[in-house]
Amino acid sequence: MAADQLIPRDSAAYLEFARLYRAARSLRPSAVDRWNGDLYATDSELWGGFQAKSGDIRVSKHVVLQQLKGSAGPIDPAGQAEALATVLHEATHAGMWIDAPDELNAVRTTHSQNLMEGLAEARALQDFRAFAARTGYRNLSLPQPKYPGAYAAAESLITQATGPSKTRGALFDVITEGPAVMHFDQLADAVLRNRLGDVVPFRPAEREQVRATLIHAMRHDLWQTIAGRPASAGEALGNEIRQHLNAKIDEIRQHYAPGQNRPFPAESPNQLAVRTARTEKPEAAATTSAQAGTSAASEMRFLTGLAPATGATKSAPLLGQGERGAGGKHHRSTGVRELD
Repeated sequence: MAADQLIPRDSAAYLEFARLYRAARSLRPSAVDRWNGDLYATDSELWGGFQAKSGDIRVSKHVVLQQLKGSAGPIDPAGQAEALATVLHEATHAGMWIDAPDELNAVRTTHSQNLMEGLAEARALQDFRAFAARTGYRNLSLPQPKYPGAYAAAESLITQATGPSKTRGALFDVITEGPAVMHFDQLADAVLRNRLGDVVPFRPAEREQVRATLIHAMRHDLWQTIAGRPASAGEALGNEIRQHLNAKIDEIRQHYAPGQNRPFPAESPNQLAVRTARTEKPEAAATTSAQAGTSAASEMRFLTGLAPATGATKSAPLLGQGERGAGGKHHRSTGVRELD
C-alpha cells in the first residue's frame, strides 16, 4: 500500500477541504482547533480520520477528495454527501480536547470513546443540510450514519435529555466544545435542567453530585462495545438506559421532597480526580486543570482511567482519534470510518 500523500496547501483539493472545514467550524464554533493544517490523502479503507497526536487529518483520496468541488473525477451525489459528512465528523473531533483528568464527572473510559463517536456522527447528520447549503452543495440526500449502534444510542440519550430548558441545538453547541470525557456530564446537565430543574437547588457542588448520579444511570457497560454493533443494539441500549434514568430521576425527586435540604448522595465517576483533589494543594490542582487536554500523556490516561507509572514509555493507541468508519466492520480501539 502506498504511503499517505501530503496534499499541497495551494492545491484545489486542499483549498476546498479547508473551506469546508472552516464552514463546519463556523456552524458550531469552539475555542479549540487541533488541526495543524496538514491534510493527507490515503488509499486505505477509511473515509477520514483526525490524528490526535500529530494534529493531521487524513481523508480518502477516492471517496472524499475526489467527491468535492473542483475535482476532475466523476461526482456521485451519495458519495458527495458522505464526503461532506466526513468533513463535519472530523471537524467535530478536531474542535475539542479529549481528556479532562481533574474533572470529577469525567468518564475516562471507552464508554466516552464510543459515546463521542455516536455524538460526532449525530452532529454530522444534525448539521448536514445547513452545512451543504452554506457551502454550495445542493440536492444531496442525508447520508446513512456510520457507527450505527453508537449513533442510535447517542440519539436516544439526546432525545431523553433535551427539552425547553436545554434544546437539541443548545446541547450540540455544548457537545462540540468538549472535552469528550465530559459528554456524559453534558447530557446529565441537560437532563437536570429539563427534568429536575424545579427540584434540585441551584448550588453548583450539589448539582454536580446530581449529575454524577445521572451519569451512572447512563453509563451502561454496552457503551464499551456499541460502536461495533448494529442500530438495533443501540436502540436497545437507549431503551434500557431510559428505564434506569427514569427510575433515578424519580428517586432524586423523592429525595428533594418539600422540607428536604440534604444533598443527594453520589459518587463521582472520576475517582482519580477525587483522590487527587484530597491530596494536592489548591495551587497545584488549579495548574493541572488549566493544562488538561494539552498532552499526549493526558490522552493516554483516558485509555484506562489510570495515570501511567512515572517514566513509563509503553505506547498505547489513543482513544478518540476521530476516524469515521463503518462501525460494524471493525473492533479497533479507535473509531474508523471504513469504506462500505
